[in-house]
Amino acid sequence: MDHLLAKTKGRNGDFFKVISNRLIFDIPNLENTVKYDSDYKLEDDEWFAITEFSDKEYCIDILIRRFISTDYNQMPRDHFETIDYLVSYQTGNFCFQKLSASQVIRKKYFSISDQPALVENAPIIVLNQTPDAIYVRNEDTLYFKKLTSITTIFKGIYELYKEATQEETEQFLENKFISLIDGFSAEKVKKANRKRIAMAMETLQSFNRREKNQIFSYVREYCDGLEFDENAENFAISNEDDLKKLLYGIEQRYYTTRIGNEKRLANSVIKM
Repeated sequence: MDHLLAKTKGRNGDFFKVISNRLIFDIPNLENTVKYDSDYKLEDDEWFAITEFSDKEYCIDILIRRFISTDYNQMPRDHFETIDYLVSYQTGNFCFQKLSASQVIRKKYFSISDQPALVENAPIIVLNQTPDAIYVRNEDTLYFKKLTSITTIFKGIYELYKEATQEETEQFLENKFISLIDGFSAEKVKKANRKRIAMAMETLQSFNRREKNQIFSYVREYCDGLEFDENAENFAISNEDDLKKLLYGIEQRYYTTRIGNEKRLANSVIKM
């Protein structure tokens, strides 16, 4: 039996039953999955997947315990304004939808039917065609498209965002192959580049001296606009864009097409 529940906001927020005996979401094809990577851009038919999800600290209780619909009271009318997110239990699958302010609509409307009736001052909640996340219990796997859509549902899952700390950012920018100019500093490095720095630090740790020299030659080959001092053997970094070019180079995002010999930048990568 299918049930739609709503989780209310606040420290004392709880789950309430909204609708029963109706299928809310269609489960899409979940065969094409990849491990979460903040720099990877999903194809339309792909999903990020977290396996053994029940063992994760950010897994929520409703996914672990046996689902019994009678454990949940019917949602009081005056509680609808406090909904944080929706979860639909569908024969062993849990479908989640974050509820944003734009999905609560307060307008006059009438339904398309043989006898349309005008409804005033009755807010409605819009359901997405595809849920933000799907937990398949018999696989113990959570599937999702955007991490930002589920961080308020699964508290702590934001740890998947690997972002360099201020200290790590400063440490990276102190490398001998970097020369900061025009007042650029760690304080000016924004979130996107901090994520790239965290990845680059791990990548550089796996390189030996010869490989590091090769990677810097590779950066110079593709980034003509990135100033390089031959004597000091460092790249001049004056802004976020300069830093991004260098970080993309360390991750070997640049490539040349075999046919046409065209230089390109890979928007996202996945190991084969």
